[in-house]
Amino acid sequence: MDNQSYLPPATPLRKGLPTAALVTGIVSILTCGGLLVGPITGITLGIVALKKIKRDPAHYAGKGLAIAGIVTSACSLFIVLPVIIAAIAIPNLLTSQQARHETAAFTEVQTIGRQQVLYSVTKGKGKFADLATLGFLGYVDSELATGNKGGYVFVSTPINAEGMPAMFDTTAHPSDVGNFGTGNRSYYSNETMVIYETEGIRPPTATPRDRIPKDGTPIE
Repeated sequence: MDNQSYLPPATPLRKGLPTAALVTGIVSILTCGGLLVGPITGITLGIVALKKIKRDPAHYAGKGLAIAGIVTSACSLFIVLPVIIAAIAIPNLLTSQQARHETAAFTEVQTIGRQQVLYSVTKGKGKFADLATLGFLGYVDSELATGNKGGYVFVSTPINAEGMPAMFDTTAHPSDVGNFGTGNRSYYSNETMVIYETEGIRPPTATPRDRIPKDGTPIE
């Protein structure tokens, strides 16, 4: 009879957590960070695995897998963070740019009104002119005279109705509207020098007999 003592089979070392950490890290890279859930999960699993291995090396193994999981998860953070920053910064940048375009367009409408009046009392002899004429004579700058400036389309036309004083309509609307548009407000003004605004690409309108637009809000 064999007198050698019986040795029970060795218990396999556990590598579940390190393996999960590595798999999560790889998936995080492939999915560009998975909205930060993947990287955070992978790093957490890796750290927990390392602690278990250090505390109980007789039952837990996979230190290399755990470290690889932490590294891959951390790398995925460098992929996703710029994406998140861009997702936040770009809309804010576009909104600020649209606001600048809208403010500039409002100012240009004011400029056109003043120059229409100046033209009327000088070379216009009581009448008004279109933008091209104002530009040709130097009342407005050459870019504004083309009708396109700063992402906005400008129109200023004289109105000569029989039995009524000389009038003019000036409008400004963005070339494109929406989140990626050049602006989201349109403007209207006339010889009263009051500027009206409305949301969208269609500016307010008025008639020769009623110079107050019904589809716009006056800007104080």
